[in-house]
Amino acid sequence: MSSAATFAQVSSAYHIQVILPLALRGAFTYRVPEHLVGDVEIGRRVVVPFGKRRYYAALIYKVNVNVPIGTKPKDISYVMDDLPVVTDQQLLFWEWMAEYYMSGLGPVMNTALPNALKLSSKTTIALNPAFEEYEAFTDDERMIIAQLSTHEQMEVSQLEALSSKRSIQKAISSLLKKGVVLTSEEMKPQTKPRTVERVELTPAFQKEEALNGLIEGLSNAPKQFELVMRFLEITGGDLLDGVNKPLLLQRSNATSAILRSLMDKGVFQLIEVFAESEEAHAVDGFELNEEQAQVVLTLKEQFDTKVCCLLQGVTGSGKTLVYAELIRETLAAGKQVLYLVPEIALTTQLVQRMKHLVQQEVQVYHSRFTDRERLTTWLRLLDSANPELVIGARSALFLPFHALGLIIVDEEHESSFKQHEASPLYSARDAAIWMAHAMGAKVLIGSATPSVESTYSARKGKFGFAELKKRFADIQLPSVHIVDMTKSKRADVMDASLSAELVEGIKAAMVQKQQVILFQNRRGYAPFLMCESCGWSAECVNCDVNLTFHKHFEKMLCHYCGYNYKLPKNCPQCNSAKLKVKGFGTEKIENQLETIFPEARIARMDLDTTRKKNAFQNLITAFEEGSIDILVGTQMVSKGLDFENVGLVGVLSADSLWNRPDFRAFERAYQMLTQVSGRAGRKGRRGRVLIQTFRVDHPVLEYVINHSYEGMYQHQISERQQFAYPPYTRIMQFKLMHTDAKFTKEAAVYFAGLLRERFGKRILGPEEPTIPRIRGRFIRQIFLKMEGSLSLKQSRKAVWECIDLLEGHESYRKVKFQIDVDPL
Repeated sequence: MSSAATFAQVSSAYHIQVILPLALRGAFTYRVPEHLVGDVEIGRRVVVPFGKRRYYAALIYKVNVNVPIGTKPKDISYVMDDLPVVTDQQLLFWEWMAEYYMSGLGPVMNTALPNALKLSSKTTIALNPAFEEYEAFTDDERMIIAQLSTHEQMEVSQLEALSSKRSIQKAISSLLKKGVVLTSEEMKPQTKPRTVERVELTPAFQKEEALNGLIEGLSNAPKQFELVMRFLEITGGDLLDGVNKPLLLQRSNATSAILRSLMDKGVFQLIEVFAESEEAHAVDGFELNEEQAQVVLTLKEQFDTKVCCLLQGVTGSGKTLVYAELIRETLAAGKQVLYLVPEIALTTQLVQRMKHLVQQEVQVYHSRFTDRERLTTWLRLLDSANPELVIGARSALFLPFHALGLIIVDEEHESSFKQHEASPLYSARDAAIWMAHAMGAKVLIGSATPSVESTYSARKGKFGFAELKKRFADIQLPSVHIVDMTKSKRADVMDASLSAELVEGIKAAMVQKQQVILFQNRRGYAPFLMCESCGWSAECVNCDVNLTFHKHFEKMLCHYCGYNYKLPKNCPQCNSAKLKVKGFGTEKIENQLETIFPEARIARMDLDTTRKKNAFQNLITAFEEGSIDILVGTQMVSKGLDFENVGLVGVLSADSLWNRPDFRAFERAYQMLTQVSGRAGRKGRRGRVLIQTFRVDHPVLEYVINHSYEGMYQHQISERQQFAYPPYTRIMQFKLMHTDAKFTKEAAVYFAGLLRERFGKRILGPEEPTIPRIRGRFIRQIFLKMEGSLSLKQSRKAVWECIDLLEGHESYRKVKFQIDVDPL
């Protein structure tokens, strides 16, 4: 038989490619049994065997594919969905992301799908109906057979509860070998979408004649009459509309039994629908000022020729109103809008504001929501192309939009838009621009302090551009003052964390009934615990970092791996009692303020105080209502929050913002200082900002004082060009990790050599990062700088060749590897 004939025979069976939720690059081929061929469709999930006795819920990626000679694909077990759970456009987006960020399709699938669509497996045991000849069995085996004869099938955990785990496992293994029992992998969704019951009139009563007759006939049933009248009141007389069951029963003061009696008469029917994420509130609209209206016109003109536009507006200039106007117009055109924010925390205030501005329901999607809530939003969008406004963090980018018209990326400069942990290490801002190209949508990125790369793209004509130069209502930008901490410390005024100037400023603000925000970009009580006798310091056993003292828990805690222990009374090294905490975090600042201002209402906003789902919402509400006088926080307080009565902002340790080995440190310091300063004086009187520093002559402070983004940009773009950093080059970062330091170093040297063979002097490293060990793994990093003339596609191909050689090397295949394209 010829090879062509053999290939034809192999290909005659029906095969599909699936994506597995594993850290694997490509898709895998499976055979579809004849009775399931009609059920397979791209985007549906199927259960497949993979590895030894493991089953996974995989996603159908391609159908009716050819199979190379010599391979024997396994059969799929069954098809899970009646309809696809992802769209064709989503799969195209996944393909691009996997290719551009050099990640497998499996990791993209894991990142994209909500947890409720990732399935768990529970092994069940059942008697084999084909087995008839019973032999001599042990006591455990007889018990299993007896149980299965009664219950038909049982989970292994249920059988283990009846005997010891070890003996049951042994008995099950024996029965499997004898063919007495069968195992199956039962895949179950973890959650169901959140739905509500909606009351609607049946078709028979959706005509006025029938309804009038019903109302007349209910004269002797006052409670049923009341329920029908309340239904008509809520729907405004629209006979095709419906009402949520709980709302109808509440408004009519009726019971479920009364509703059931009307259902028995054929008047009402219950329809299960997806629950709404947020309720819409009909309120008055808004008007743009002259500058904002002109910016809207400019952006619409730019969108005629550009997919992406940059909106730069000083803090408090009303960028949100510009967004709202464009959102309203997009929704009115029947399109969907995605509004991305860098932090989950920002959605709290923004959702309420957008409901007032666009007068429409708002969908919210981020990781703090429950699996059920996220699934509800996913399936709602999957099932409809209706105009929707979705607000969320970067994960909302993966939702199944059908009619996307506009993506807004607010505070586009924020590093939070970059995924830093699990692969793919994508930038939501950059991915949004690609997605808009693919879906025929537009992207508006906005910031008071845009990234150098975005401004460069706008000035080169790649992006459109518009600018808001004035604060709303012509309020002045805050006055910025620098506090020299070297003088404050020498004078021994208060504590090194709070200067005399800042304490006086807080007092003055409180006298004027104004609120205060204090920014310290370090949580916990103190970052160091040191023995003054021998110099010992508390360090993490898994990471090369000092442990941070958290006074509330009386624990030393690692912010990287979570390692912790109780605060020791004596030095573990010399047994001295001279242990002293050094430095200060938000918790210590809060304690000091309580001592200095005993009458003030003080609160703290950081990761420790906002872990619970509604904690951030409660803090924001309390501050807005004036129930908090002084708010101490980490960078959470700097990102886009809008408070009316903040008279003073204090930055406690500006030096930590630029003292980092990062070519973006200068830019990031300017952005952070400008953003947190922008929280002051947004309504009414001009605000005041005090920045504490030991480097009063640092050049970034001059640009912050003068509110000179242009000065900062020119300073940075000149340095970037001189030293060949983005936007003049592209960067790939490679991290190699292993628990053995020597092994990690050797593998990194080997890999860097492979890269140099292909890229020459463009390769930098290998070198240790700032923190050389995290979670027990030693790290070495290598950088690849690529000039614009170098083909990105060819570069990726060459990098994959090097990775294949590394993973195929007998000695280095166990090293953990991470690729970061365009690292931030």
